[in-house]
Amino acid sequence: MLFNIEEIKRLKFRIERLLIMPKHEQWLRREAFLRTAYSSTMIENNSISEEEMEKIAKPSPAASIPKEREDVANYGRALEFVDFLSDAEFTIDESIIRQIHWLLMKGIHDTRIKPGEYRNEPNWIEDQGVRVYEPPFYVDVPILMREFTIWLRENESLDPIIKAAIAHAHLIAIHPFVDGNGRTARLLATLVLQKQGYGFRKLLSLDVYYQGYRDRYIKALSQSLGPKFSPDYDLTPWLQFFTLSIILQASRLETKLTDWRMWVEKAHKGMADSGLSDRQIDGLIYAMNVGYITRKDYMEIVNVSPLTATRDLAFIVKKGLLIPQGVARNKRYLFGSGKQRTIQKEEIQPKMILPT
Repeated sequence: MLFNIEEIKRLKFRIERLLIMPKHEQWLRREAFLRTAYSSTMIENNSISEEEMEKIAKPSPAASIPKEREDVANYGRALEFVDFLSDAEFTIDESIIRQIHWLLMKGIHDTRIKPGEYRNEPNWIEDQGVRVYEPPFYVDVPILMREFTIWLRENESLDPIIKAAIAHAHLIAIHPFVDGNGRTARLLATLVLQKQGYGFRKLLSLDVYYQGYRDRYIKALSQSLGPKFSPDYDLTPWLQFFTLSIILQASRLETKLTDWRMWVEKAHKGMADSGLSDRQIDGLIYAMNVGYITRKDYMEIVNVSPLTATRDLAFIVKKGLLIPQGVARNKRYLFGSGKQRTIQKEEIQPKMILPT
């Protein structure tokens, strides 16, 4: 455990010192944000297809969660709230946890679910139709949550990694809400980590790992909490899983950021004599990464007017570096070969490693 914590600290140190252009970091952060929202929702909701997940793997800067994905959109709003809180001076208390739950569950059409309110009925955890955990009786929830938030407030000196792991597991153990406890617990752990300096530039998504290894995630919690709530549980299996998940995801993030920086530097150097401006090269870099770019994407990326975006894209097309496809609002510009190509994608693009 101590080795894992020290390794996490080393990864944190290196990732924080990797130089990435702010606008490029925003692209990567948007990607991590969407993947987190979808992945965390998928842990309890298997209606999201792998095809849909592939579409958001490399989102445009202006990408948003579809309205029909209400649960994912709610998670996105709750994650934005957590990101905001992590940069502000505040103390985690019951109202914060209940607000996170309210954002997660508002608008969900189920009369049993009362966003932000503790349950007033018995509850249990099922996995594939089998009861695997019985939480405390509902009348005990308010006092348990009060004791829990007092513990969070009074243990400021506890290692943030251990504190986040305990917060995650204990909220699930109490299971204070009718639904949404897992998502609330994951967001609470994220908040604890980010608030205490382990945000990894808000590019780390543990939820992606949990979704990819869902069985291990549930098994680690089950082994620690047992079949029924008890104040005397052994969190060793969960702490091992939690710290290892940070190491693996942070290692992948470090590789990705290093590859990204090398790729961008090589792209700018390779196109130095192409006649493109820095902003046009940035637009082309985005098209290389995603496979295409739209005028709206270009405007978001380089912060120009629609007219300037149209002119810039036409110039890049003339250089043979982009190929227009479609018309009007459906028009996009593919990164592909052309007669006047001055650079090949494989010449400047290392293999991108995305957290999975």
